[in-house]
Amino acid sequence: MTFELTDSLKNDILFAMEDQNSQSVLDAEKKAVVKACFSGDGIQGEVAADEEKRYSLPAWTSDDGFSLMEQFAESCRSPFARSELKRCLQSRRGVFRNFKSIVKAYPEVEKRWFAYKNKVMLSKVTEWYSRLRESWGLEALEEDDSSSETEYLVQDDFEFVKYDSVRDKECVDRAVEAMTEEYESQLEGELGASVAELWRRQSGFSGSANKYGFVCYSHSDEFLGCFLVSFCPSSAKKTVLATDFYVVQNFRGLGIGRELLHKCLVSLAESGIQQVLIAGAVIPESMESLLAQFSFKRIGSGYVANLF
Repeated sequence: MTFELTDSLKNDILFAMEDQNSQSVLDAEKKAVVKACFSGDGIQGEVAADEEKRYSLPAWTSDDGFSLMEQFAESCRSPFARSELKRCLQSRRGVFRNFKSIVKAYPEVEKRWFAYKNKVMLSKVTEWYSRLRESWGLEALEEDDSSSETEYLVQDDFEFVKYDSVRDKECVDRAVEAMTEEYESQLEGELGASVAELWRRQSGFSGSANKYGFVCYSHSDEFLGCFLVSFCPSSAKKTVLATDFYVVQNFRGLGIGRELLHKCLVSLAESGIQQVLIAGAVIPESMESLLAQFSFKRIGSGYVANLF
């Protein structure tokens, strides 16, 4: 007996696949997922699947779930979340519960995880249904590849707006202090304090009212990052210095920094700016590959991008 794989039915199948405490089958006559039958003494018996009216669901074990988490952790672009997830998977103790707790602490990573898991499991369901259709003498389904944009799905939850000194100054000031605290904790003794001071001075190169750039907020108005510049020197007309480049720790690796940089460079070019300088004294190594993608070239210990 044939049946149509509706969105509602897909969701029921996915739920049943993840339920490791019971077994279910697809009842084509009822067009619903139903629990496996039980023997008369209440002990669960074999799944009642005759593959004509009741079909076994796609196999999904705890090993499949663990493998999926490993694959996601390897591909996770947020360095802090990736590190925690890998430690969790290596411990093997309470791994499923702990994995959920970790991704929950990183809201955008959590959304990407659900999208990733849904994409992989739906692919299994589509493959399973295609095999059934072929057994019915019908054409196999073409897998919907619209979910391939999962990599950038979370971008829809970000708002990138031009910097407003009145609205954004306090958030940027807090970002500067957060970054200095990072340097002080990562680098020992006076070295950490020195690098932190250089970061403060770079941000203080000009007053907040003289800065230009973009900031990022979540749709719940949470400040997530910024890329700001100022004319260097103040009398310059075509050259600017990057004074502030920051993304909140738990949101790094999600493309926010790239989008901030892209939007700012495009806007600067449209305004007639020719060169963007980034001082080398406080450039994290993780930024170097990003700058290279935007055609920044090394000059001394810093970088410069020629926009024309």
